[in-house]
Amino acid sequence: MIEILEKISLFKGLDYSVLADISLLCNAIELTDGEELICEHDDCGWDLFILTKGNVEVISRSSASINGEVVLSKKDKDIFGEVSWLVRQPRTATVRSVGTVEAVKIDGDKLMEYMEHDTRTGFIIAQRIACLLAGRLKHTDDLLKQLLWNGCI
Repeated sequence: MIEILEKISLFKGLDYSVLADISLLCNAIELTDGEELICEHDDCGWDLFILTKGNVEVISRSSASINGEVVLSKKDKDIFGEVSWLVRQPRTATVRSVGTVEAVKIDGDKLMEYMEHDTRTGFIIAQRIACLLAGRLKHTDDLLKQLLWNGCI
């Protein structure tokens, strides 16, 4: 598990002892085609997930501006569930496997406790989550600008 964690941007470069501690909060899981990793609107559990092998679809049905599903595709080494984990709000989308998927489930409550106890590590992880979210926001902003400039909205 440590070998997987040290390749993930959220944990890369952390001390081996920290990775060993965090690995105790993790479980490897495998899903078959069509299984849900996260269910939109779910508010029971704040676990984080790291996709280690395979592809998933990120599906949202809750926007008033869409009719049906919006589907995005994600590949290996992506983190899911970080927004709900961070703000303790219901899941904003469903994440569904496409084919066989391997992932790591991190106990979100225990990770938060660990970060509160080890504040140095907690700060590093929180900063990396902030950078991840900022990057996703910038990507979304760029897409929105393209749509606006092309007259699609």
